[in-house]
Amino acid sequence: MAEPWHYTTFLDLIDHWQALIAAALGFGAAIVAVILTLRVEQRKLQREMDALQKSLAVELRQQVGSALAAGTALRKLARSGPPISARMVESYARVPAPFVYPASADKIGLLGQAAMDVVIVYSLILLGRSGTESLIHSRDPNDVSAMTIDATAGAFLNACTYAQSVLPKLRTGVPEHDQRDAMLIEKIKAAIAPTG
Repeated sequence: MAEPWHYTTFLDLIDHWQALIAAALGFGAAIVAVILTLRVEQRKLQREMDALQKSLAVELRQQVGSALAAGTALRKLARSGPPISARMVESYARVPAPFVYPASADKIGLLGQAAMDVVIVYSLILLGRSGTESLIHSRDPNDVSAMTIDATAGAFLNACTYAQSVLPKLRTGVPEHDQRDAMLIEKIKAAIAPTG
């Protein structure tokens, strides 16, 4: 018959319970590894979100500036009177295609509440760009309707109007760029103000 184990020394205790002690240490190490991995992933996500926000902030300011220039120029062109050619429309409405926004569309949701605002501004600018494209390729390229040009200008200016509330939410991280927002917003207000 086996004799029951009796504690005599500390080493004897460790020797007898070594499997349980090893399991407990392994379990503890696994928990620490998971916690550290989650923290690393959280920091990585935060850096990615910060980079996304800053990249979109820079591009959005460029897009809004171009849309404001195009909207203002098209509105003046529409009020200049006929005949208005498709070439004139093309030279007045140059809004470059965005690169950051389409490339990061699957991550826009990381912006939280600002995500919907960003999508709306980009969608309105796209609407203006599409309108310009259709005007450039109109059936009668030498006589484009002033009313249609004014509507296209309105799409660009609506994007700018909406952007007034979006720009302060998305910071570039460069104070000089962010400080120019006030000037851009003033230009937008002047462009959309009713003329008397």
